[in-house]
Amino acid sequence: MGANAVFQYNNEVRVVNKALQARGESIAELLASVSVEPLLLYDDVTLNSHAEFTSKQKDIVFATVVNEEKIPLTHYLDFKNRYISQIKLAEDSVDIQPVVEQLKNNRNILFFETPVIFEGKKLAYAWVGIDRTPYEALARRNMFEIIAVAIAVGLFVGITIILLFKYKIFRPIKILTRGTQDIAEFRFDEQIVIPGQGELAVLADSFNQMRLQLKKTIASRNLVMQELSDLNESLEERVHERTQELQILNSKIAHEAMHDPLTGLPNRVLVTEQLQQTISHSQRTGTSFAVFIMDLNNFKEVNDTLGHPEGDRLLVDVAQRLAEVVRESDTVGRLGGDEFAMVLPDINEADAVKVANKIHEQLLPSFALDDHSIKIGASIGIAMYPIHAEEHTALVRLADVAMYEAKKDKSNICVYKTDFDKYSPLRLSLMDYLQTALDTEQLELHYQPKVSLTENRVTSVEALIRWYHPELGLIFPDQFIPIAENSGLIDKLSDWIMEQAFKQWRQWQDAGIDLQIAINLSARNLSNPDLPEYVAGLCDKYQMHTDGIKTEITESAIMYNPEQVIEIMSDENMQKLRFSIDDFGTGYSSLSYLKRLPVSEVKIDKSFVFDMVNNESDASIVKSVINLVHSFDYSVVAEGVENLETLRMLENLGCDVAQGYLFSKALPVDELIAKIKTIEDRFSANS
Repeated sequence: MGANAVFQYNNEVRVVNKALQARGESIAELLASVSVEPLLLYDDVTLNSHAEFTSKQKDIVFATVVNEEKIPLTHYLDFKNRYISQIKLAEDSVDIQPVVEQLKNNRNILFFETPVIFEGKKLAYAWVGIDRTPYEALARRNMFEIIAVAIAVGLFVGITIILLFKYKIFRPIKILTRGTQDIAEFRFDEQIVIPGQGELAVLADSFNQMRLQLKKTIASRNLVMQELSDLNESLEERVHERTQELQILNSKIAHEAMHDPLTGLPNRVLVTEQLQQTISHSQRTGTSFAVFIMDLNNFKEVNDTLGHPEGDRLLVDVAQRLAEVVRESDTVGRLGGDEFAMVLPDINEADAVKVANKIHEQLLPSFALDDHSIKIGASIGIAMYPIHAEEHTALVRLADVAMYEAKKDKSNICVYKTDFDKYSPLRLSLMDYLQTALDTEQLELHYQPKVSLTENRVTSVEALIRWYHPELGLIFPDQFIPIAENSGLIDKLSDWIMEQAFKQWRQWQDAGIDLQIAINLSARNLSNPDLPEYVAGLCDKYQMHTDGIKTEITESAIMYNPEQVIEIMSDENMQKLRFSIDDFGTGYSSLSYLKRLPVSEVKIDKSFVFDMVNNESDASIVKSVINLVHSFDYSVVAEGVENLETLRMLENLGCDVAQGYLFSKALPVDELIAKIKTIEDRFSANS
């Protein structure tokens, strides 16, 4: 019976230790699993609340999360716990490491450590300490009860054997032996029955009570084990749910990190990654591919005129149109602002240009924004792998250089050439120097004569800006005007040009020289609601009468937002100016708008005039434009006149004014008057 008591005790200790071990590991794993998200988000409050919740569970002495250096990341301790209360530490202390270290070394506390792992990487460790003394005390009590019963029964049996050896001993002993065997084998349902009122009968009753007690104890143990099993299952379900939530969150974070939030297109990071993968693919297969960099024309004017929300709508619409043109294998991304990038695998240069033309055609139809119909062209630069470069950053840079060249030449699409490289560093330098040029009078206006073919004299001049850099020398407008538009200096530059033109007109008037000055206005100027008031101020300042200044507006600038252009041109403060449509024939103007515009002159684009002597199609276009413009009672100016044959043909067609290198290039003001006299003398001699 003593051996049985020891066996029961040892078995009880094993069961209790196993239950404790299972419970401690489950709680530590739970704390580790719920700590992943707060650790990733650096959410100390949530992390500490998890530690507090865990610490308040039954028999939990402490729970904390520590970093790789074993320094606690939480600060909660239950100071009511008898182990913690014995350690001297202020309750408002944040550093709990000294207390935790002492608790770890306490033999009465069972310590558990579980790593906090996210995507295979250890973020921290979850520590949990469980008080083992209640369970050990229970095991000891059970042992003492069993030993006490065993000793009592042993003494009773011994005395009974000595005193009552002859009185019905063997049969009750067999019954008791069978009963104890049932109990030892955890069979508690069969009752031990010994007839009579003797000591063995009483002993049988004691065994029966012990049997019932053990049955209750085992049932209680089984209940605890079932509860632990249910808790463990619940924990596993919660861990599974949390894992799924984290997977969804990670997928969302990964998507947002790789895509533009406005258009949903891949961002610069993902475009770069796709570009690198395409390079690897092309290296394996020996194929070529194209990189496009695309920039929207006049996008800044949309933002400035209609506001950023409408600009964002435009970008979304552009992204949708781009997605309709390219293949599924192509990558279309937004690099930022109005700049887009495209990677087209397995394509040659000729097909890449065809795709670029399709994109250009896709963007030609107007965009409906805020009750406005907006036309927004694009400039596309193309770089080819491996012809132009074999490294991803070089391909993007070269495509950007080609795009800038397309914007500069107004050609919409441009394939990179090595000749473009010389402009790239200059472009970067000019962006720095332009502000200084405005402040230090490096800019000046040159004037190109415009000859009246009906009066045979110079009646007006066109003001053209020139930049004389102290180190770079003469810089022409096509090199720095696009930079001014992109850098936000175009308004300041336009104001300077208008101020200088008005000032020069007044100086000529005071000197008895009657010359009309034509200046150019951009789409951005015409979207500025302050322009009429600024013009009125210049008219008052320089006492300019009607016809002194003429503004030339390109056809594309007018059609960018015709209703707004008509409104600006019709403003009463603009009535002292005269208006001319520049580069006519190159855009998409409507005759209805041409009729409504308060203009007095139309300039035929030089691309039609250059070769009209040898090209019947160009000559026919020029003739048609002259007749059309005259039907509106406007005068016609032909620019790009470079030879006498062209001049004679224009005279025969009824052109009113001619302008070009046949007469003169744009000259500084101190050379202009002498040149005008030479031109008029030549007309007099020919007449």
